Amino acid sequence: MKRFFTVFFILTVFVVWGFAQVIDKPAATVRLEKLQVISVRQLESTIKSYEIKMKRPLTTDEKKKVLDGMINEVLLEQAAEKAHITVSDAEIQQRIDMAKRTGGIGLRLNRPLTDAELRSLVRQTGLSWEGYKKQLRKIILEQKYIMQAKRDFFSKIKEPTPSEIKEFYEENKTAFVSPEMVRFKHIFIDTRNLRTEAERAKARKRAYEIYKELENGASFDDLVLKYSDDKASRYNGGDFGYLRRDDLARKQLLGKSFFEEVFNLKVGQISGVLKSNIGYHIVKIEEKIPFKVLGLHDKIPPQNKVTVYDQIKATLYQQKQAQAFQEAMGDIVKELKKKAEIKIFKKNLPW
Repeated sequence: MKRFFTVFFILTVFVVWGFAQVIDKPAATVRLEKLQVISVRQLESTIKSYEIKMKRPLTTDEKKKVLDGMINEVLLEQAAEKAHITVSDAEIQQRIDMAKRTGGIGLRLNRPLTDAELRSLVRQTGLSWEGYKKQLRKIILEQKYIMQAKRDFFSKIKEPTPSEIKEFYEENKTAFVSPEMVRFKHIFIDTRNLRTEAERAKARKRAYEIYKELENGASFDDLVLKYSDDKASRYNGGDFGYLRRDDLARKQLLGKSFFEEVFNLKVGQISGVLKSNIGYHIVKIEEKIPFKVLGLHDKIPPQNKVTVYDQIKATLYQQKQAQAFQEAMGDIVKELKKKAEIKIFKKNLPW
């Protein structure tokens, strides 16, 4: 399951190459409706981006496939423009939202990525945010054209059968587990921007003074609203959300000792002042979910909105859609290549 979501996330979000108009030697020219040049510089840049992702040099055959893919994209883009296919800003935002959701699943965050987290991932690909949005627009344009031009490929897709779903579960049973989770509220004193020992000591004193108020009968929620530095949860009773035992990124952020202390508390219990890598916390445990291997019809914690069966059904249907899309794209590219004028300048190719 993790592998599928990771692949899906990469395919839908990080398909990258540019059409910058650069004066350069041509690697290929493509004319379906208009003449378009794929320069050597563009080809080399695209090859380099793939090599960075794959962490190895591409073979000559792989480089040829990269050029062929660039030619295919030019054909699809020109065909989509001829068919008057357009992409709205709302459609781009929908795709960005989908990237946040799938990215959060892939990184096991139990939540969507934030804007900042997604932008950070985009920067790691070497793209600017505007460049990323341009790529999304182009991808959506091509996908809409293919789905419109080859409707019959998609109308034939059948929903997964119960036997297919059960078979997938049996083959991937060990992937369907609910890790140990804890949900808590906290009053948080942030120390990340404190530079001196005196400042950190003052923050620690503040945390213990708040805890003293709590011992004297003050309401936890009132103290959250009055003192907590966690702006995201301050107006929600200090709700931190669910923390997964296997969330290595958060364990590194918060610190192993804080992690263990939180998981050792009981439901309803309020901690003393706990120190993490980012500050001081007073924690109240709201819910604990034990580790469990999930059965086919078990609901998936913590939201419990869908069962394992539902998730497998959706996953298999997406796989069938992806397969149909690849077949439709291959079919339409063959048709477009028969109509187009394509010239490859072999003497200029960088291999």
